[in-house]
Amino acid sequence: MGNRDLSRMRSAATATDPAIAPGKVKILLVDDRPANLLALETILDDLGQDIVKANSGTEALRYLLNDDFAVILLDVNMPEMDGFETATLIRDRERSRHTPILFITAHKDDEHQFRGYYAGAVDFLYKPINPEVLRSKVSVFVDLCRKTDLLKRHSTALEARNEELERTVRDLGKAEAAVSRLNAELEQRVRERTAELTRANEELRQFAYAASHDLREPLRTIASYTQLLNRRYAGQLDGDAQEFMKYIIESVQRMDLLLNDLLAYSHQLKAQESFTNVSAEAVLAGVLMNLDDAIRKSGATVTHDPLPDVYSDFVQLGQVLQNLIGNSIKYRGEEPPRIHVGAEETEDDWVFSVADNGIGIDPRYHDQIFGIFKRLHGRDFPGTGIGLALVKRIVERHGGRIWVESELGKGATFKFTIPK
Repeated sequence: MGNRDLSRMRSAATATDPAIAPGKVKILLVDDRPANLLALETILDDLGQDIVKANSGTEALRYLLNDDFAVILLDVNMPEMDGFETATLIRDRERSRHTPILFITAHKDDEHQFRGYYAGAVDFLYKPINPEVLRSKVSVFVDLCRKTDLLKRHSTALEARNEELERTVRDLGKAEAAVSRLNAELEQRVRERTAELTRANEELRQFAYAASHDLREPLRTIASYTQLLNRRYAGQLDGDAQEFMKYIIESVQRMDLLLNDLLAYSHQLKAQESFTNVSAEAVLAGVLMNLDDAIRKSGATVTHDPLPDVYSDFVQLGQVLQNLIGNSIKYRGEEPPRIHVGAEETEDDWVFSVADNGIGIDPRYHDQIFGIFKRLHGRDFPGTGIGLALVKRIVERHGGRIWVESELGKGATFKFTIPK
C-alpha cells in the first residue's frame, strides 16, 4: 500500500472525530397524575433538555425499549404497577440497567427507603418537592450523561482509527519498510489515545469539581435568606412556619455536605499517583486525632494491632481509615463503641480490618453499601452515601479490594487489601 492509501486512511480517521459539544439528553418523568407530571416538567424546563412523560410503569418501560435517558424520576405510589416494581423491571433490562432512578414519594420511613435502594434507586425526593433541590440533582445527572456520551464518542472514534491501522498492517504483509513506518504510526496513535483519554478523565474530574463548587453558592443564598426571614419575622411566624424554615435550613446543610463529599470523590478521578512508603501506624495516629471529639463523646475505645509500612499515599490511606472508624462510631449500638484495627500479612497483600460492636449490616446489602449515594438508614444517621464509595475507589486505585463481614445486631468488620 502506497502513500495514496495512507492518505486515504488518515482522512477516514479524521472523519470519525466526534463533535465536541454534546446535544440534548432525555429525562423520563413517571407519574399516574397528569398534574404532577406538569409540575415536574415546569420545574425542569429551565434545564433545556427533552422531557418525556409516562402515565404508568408500563408506559415508561415501553419508552425504555428504544430510548436512553439521563435520569428517571419515578413516583412510588402508582396503581397496577408501583414505582418499586417498575424500577426492578428497569434494572432487569440491559439497556436501562445503569440509568439513575430518583424516587418521588411522600413517605420517609425506612421500609420505603430499603425497598427503593434495593430496587436500584440512587436517591429519594420527598413531597412537597423543592424546585431548587430537584433541578440541582437532575442537572448533575444530565451533565454526567452528556460527559459519558462524549467519552463514548471519543472511544468509538479511537477504536475506528485502531481498526483502520490494523487492516493496514495486515495488507502490508512482509514489506519490512512499510511495516516499520506503520508501527511508528501505531505507536503515535496509542500515545494520542492515551493523551485523549487522560484529558477526558481530567475534564470529567473538573466537571465534578465545578458542579460541587458552583452549586454551593445558591445553597448559601437560600440558607442566608431563610435565617434572615427567621430573625426579622420571628414574632410574626406561627409554629408551622418556623418548622418549615428549619426544614429548609437542614436540607441546605445536607446538600452542602453532599457536595463536599462529591468534591472529595471527584479528587479520586485524578490519574496521577504519589505513592510512597507510608507508616500505617502514623496514619492511624492522625486519624484518631481527627476523630478525638467523636471518640470522647461516644465513649468509644479504639485498639489496634502493630501496623505495617505500606506502599500508599498518606492522605488517601487516612481517608479510608477515618471513614471506616467514623462509621463504626456513627452506627453504634446501645453499648459504647469498641473498635479494633487489625493487619494481617499474606503472600501478596496486607489485609487491614476495622471491626466494631455496632448495629451491623444485613447481608443482603453487603455489596450495595459501596455504591455512590447508597444509604441504608435514611435520615436516622447523618451522611450522604458517598463515604464508602470513596473508600472503595481509593482501595481499588491501590490495586486492592474491600468487603464487609456482618450481620444485623452483631457488629461489622470491614476488610481491605493493599498489595505489597
